[in-house]
Amino acid sequence: MFSLELLQLIGADLRRYWYLLLLAMLVLISAFWVVFTAQDARQLTARYNDLLQQRDQLDVQWRHLLLEEQTLAEHSRIETLARKQLDMQRPKPSNEQVIRQP
Repeated sequence: MFSLELLQLIGADLRRYWYLLLLAMLVLISAFWVVFTAQDARQLTARYNDLLQQRDQLDVQWRHLLLEEQTLAEHSRIETLARKQLDMQRPKPSNEQVIRQP
């Protein structure tokens, strides 16, 4: 198939133009590096967007919890003031009167 002379000629050309072979390998490595870093950047951007969406959802949930806490705090504060300052108490079921309108 291949003659010995052809293999020697290929070897001589590779030794003579080694810098071109090295340059071609560096270009290929660089091209693969660009592909891998671009894919990594895409994945990081998608993860970043997911985290931003999760942060927004948690922020909305936090605001709802703050509103709920304020609402509950107002009722308990009023009840505490009524008990302490006005000496009021919740009526017992036997003392309650139901009024019906016609």
